[in-house]
Amino acid sequence: MWFEDIEIGTKHTLGEYRFVEDEMIAFAKKYDPQTFHVDPQAAKQSIFGGLIASGWMTVAVWMKLMTAKLTPESAGASVSPGFEDLRWYKPVRPGTALTYSTEVVEKRELKSRPHFGLVLNRNEARDQDGTLYMSIVTKVLRERRSAS
Repeated sequence: MWFEDIEIGTKHTLGEYRFVEDEMIAFAKKYDPQTFHVDPQAAKQSIFGGLIASGWMTVAVWMKLMTAKLTPESAGASVSPGFEDLRWYKPVRPGTALTYSTEVVEKRELKSRPHFGLVLNRNEARDQDGTLYMSIVTKVLRERRSAS
């Protein structure tokens, strides 16, 4: 898909993920070993009052679900120069199921890179009640048809 084919407002559901205590602890021990992520007993004494998933795990799950939706054509035609506005709104507890989505919110033509356009996507994770847990705006460089 070319930059010109992408429409602002296009939204896709990426999938659902249920956070399991053992997986949360294993992830945190490896990447974010804070007490409230790795020790259920000690976490009870924290400001969270119990074990919570690492925020980085919530983002890693988004990445897993996003890449699962990519086709060979879309994966090869884009690259990300980064992200902005990462927010964690609510702690994720064991057993929480989050549904992840992505929506095109902006497109920019790039004078510095005329072969590419920049696409911004708002990505969210919400529970079954619609409560927002995580959001991140990602940037993707997409090839332009007019440049080929």
